[in-house]
Amino acid sequence: MQKLFATLFFLLFTYPFLFSQSLKAYEKAGEKAFQQKNYAAALEYFKVVLDADAENLDARWKYAESAMKFYAYPEAEKNFLKIAKSKSAEKDFPLLNFRLGEAKKLQGEYDAAIVFFEKFLVENPSGQAEKLAGAKFEIENCRAALEILAEKTDVKITHLGKEINSPYSDFGAFQRGDTLYFSSYRFEDKKSKSNPKPRLTKMMSSLGGRRARDVGSSFPAADSTHVANGAMTRDGRFFFFNFCKNIEKTGEIQCKIYLTVKTKRGRWTTPQALPEPINLKNSTNTQPTIAYFNNKKSPVLMFSSDRPGGAGMQDLYSVALDSQWFCPCHADLASGETGKKDPKMPAFSAPENLKNLNTPGEDATPFFHAESQNLYFSSDGRGGLGGYDIFVSKLEGGNFSAPENAGAGLNSSYNDLYPFVGRDGKTGYFSSNRPGVFYLDEKNKACCHDIFAFQFPEKTLPKTEIPSDSLPKIVLERPKTDVPPLPSGNPNPVPGNPNLPPTLPAAPPKIQDFVGLPLYFDNDEPDKRTRKTTTKKTYEETVLTYLERQDEYRERFSTGLKTDQKDAAETEIDTYFEDEIRRGFDRLQQLSELILNRLQSGEPVEVIIKGFTSPRAETDYNLNLGKRRISSLRNHFQTWSEGILQPFILNGMLKISETSFGETTARAGISDDLKDERNSIFSPAAARERRVEILEIRE
Repeated sequence: MQKLFATLFFLLFTYPFLFSQSLKAYEKAGEKAFQQKNYAAALEYFKVVLDADAENLDARWKYAESAMKFYAYPEAEKNFLKIAKSKSAEKDFPLLNFRLGEAKKLQGEYDAAIVFFEKFLVENPSGQAEKLAGAKFEIENCRAALEILAEKTDVKITHLGKEINSPYSDFGAFQRGDTLYFSSYRFEDKKSKSNPKPRLTKMMSSLGGRRARDVGSSFPAADSTHVANGAMTRDGRFFFFNFCKNIEKTGEIQCKIYLTVKTKRGRWTTPQALPEPINLKNSTNTQPTIAYFNNKKSPVLMFSSDRPGGAGMQDLYSVALDSQWFCPCHADLASGETGKKDPKMPAFSAPENLKNLNTPGEDATPFFHAESQNLYFSSDGRGGLGGYDIFVSKLEGGNFSAPENAGAGLNSSYNDLYPFVGRDGKTGYFSSNRPGVFYLDEKNKACCHDIFAFQFPEKTLPKTEIPSDSLPKIVLERPKTDVPPLPSGNPNPVPGNPNLPPTLPAAPPKIQDFVGLPLYFDNDEPDKRTRKTTTKKTYEETVLTYLERQDEYRERFSTGLKTDQKDAAETEIDTYFEDEIRRGFDRLQQLSELILNRLQSGEPVEVIIKGFTSPRAETDYNLNLGKRRISSLRNHFQTWSEGILQPFILNGMLKISETSFGETTARAGISDDLKDERNSIFSPAAARERRVEILEIRE
């Protein structure tokens, strides 16, 4: 198995076919592509050779090996079986039965895999001591897998569909509020002169399960560099992530962990590579995650690395962060707002190798769930159902317990990686290349990783309080695929969330904390060009559509400006959308939960709302528009969480009172020029006038 981060990135371009060359040239080109880990190209080269000479067993072996590396396990098995029919198979291909055992195991056919591994042991090929020991391990592994499958599991797995996934690898999903963030390898390096152009990884976001988009300038990026694996401290200030570069000669991908800081002005500072001993030369340091241990006063950085001195290929490491530097009270100093352009990087202690978790194989993609003190990670060195399985280890008394397999459903015979568990402890995400993904090579059912959601059954849930910003109830439909039934038997980049202490879940905010909360609307929304005073739309419907226009707002507000001014304008738009629109919607969800708790305890609540508009239209039109905006917020309370507040509205326990204002309340200097859309529609100053405010909350 290749280094984990590299397994999700394939160069995936086909070398220009050398039709004028001999078959030998194709075979050499295939070998070169294989060495460079360009398995898609290797498959194409060796296929040309086999189409012309089906009896070339050496080429067929290399073709099958390439298929294994490209996750095309059925195609690999088919070609290994063709080789097995030859009279010289046992002599010329001593690893044949071992490879067939691997192919069967990785397709979940464990009994058949055991047969091939046992046959390999009986043959006892000379010079294969390592593989003989591996076969014994795999036999025990397959038997253990059958036991795992025998244990009943009701975990619900959902493929996130075309709105999120692509034929290329999509991975590393994590959630903040109602927004899903993840990394995707679907992008081209547009500046490259190669044809076809090499692919790059960027971070993407999806709001409320809608079609994902590139986060653009919301996050730091670099040309010709993979940007992936984000992790953020709970105060929303410090963002750790990977910059990774292709090493063309070896086909490897080498990663470093970087840090950027969010300033008070909502801008990210220039990313800086973490110093030694975090980033070591000639090693990959990847998949950072921020953990909050109950026995530590400061946040902990966890990551995986192939540095020397580990137990295997990639190991898990942890290091406590500077509690004075990585805290909200020192955010100004850390964010460079004391006159320095960039933050001064603090010192880092030597990271600790988590020896009782690591194996001789790959141990990677850590995620620490602070509420349960559980560490979730992936490993291919502990056995299980397939390649990488997800494991769970609990932090108790400062030590991690022996890892346990997360079980069937979450794990499969394929690679299951990047676990992320929501703060509710029962829902989350992971990445997998199991059947049903969007194949890059449909014919061979090959490549790549897609993102799946999971939900644990209620009966297995720990009795923990669900924080107010836990994962939302988003229903995503499974796409129409031929996914077989599962056998019965893993950056938080949105700023502005409440600061949380490093070792405990955040205390619930008070209702009065939400007085003055602004909730923003797109121009002339809801329901354009009408003088009605009510709407059928909820605030959620209007704001989700509004948030989808962030790219358009960025473009319209920055068009025609010089480079520096353009960058500043784009940043201003991104800050407005992220820190004000999205944060306001997140806080509305929190307020709704607090109101429900108060009502269920028998205490009445009255919410008094006022509406605002920008001054583009006539006063009487704006008065009605302000009322429609209040109406959409009223609809929110009536329909929120499947109408759970509706009985309290009907019996008078919850009152929604309103007062609406028109353009007379707009601040001076806001443009009302219908022809000047940049300033009267797309500027943040004008956009802030299109809002509803929680004027007062009476308890």
